[in-house]
Amino acid sequence: MNVLVRWSLYAMLVTALAGCEVFTDLGLKNAIWRLYDIRTSNANYNLMTLRMQDYRENDPTYRYIIHFYEDDRCTGTYYAADTVNYEVEGTWSLPEHDILRIELDGVVNGDFLITKLERHVFFLTTEQNYHGLPIEPPYFPMDMYIERFY
Repeated sequence: MNVLVRWSLYAMLVTALAGCEVFTDLGLKNAIWRLYDIRTSNANYNLMTLRMQDYRENDPTYRYIIHFYEDDRCTGTYYAADTVNYEVEGTWSLPEHDILRIELDGVVNGDFLITKLERHVFFLTTEQNYHGLPIEPPYFPMDMYIERFY
């Protein structure tokens, strides 16, 4: 095989692989995730203590669980003292391999940069989370931490 043909085949292979997402979902799909910390740039406390009724940090019976499904649908379930307090449905997608677009629970709505901190722990951050609250501006920076629960 001549060098030109070999380089052409190599270039086609690289182009084809570049179009595939190496981590199609970073293990998000069909897994159970626990959201355990939400912060904004101007708050030095976990916003879950304000948003979730009776939420207790570091108490495993109080938890917010997210399921990411294959059809770009997700659900969020808040458990208080091991009892379902409420459940909501939202949407998600990965427009880029390290960007999670999520709209869930009326407060989380943005494109979050995904950073893997540990094997099953991720840091999600955005400069423009559209919060849906009756305040201006309609968005603020948000950081979230999630971990694989099961």
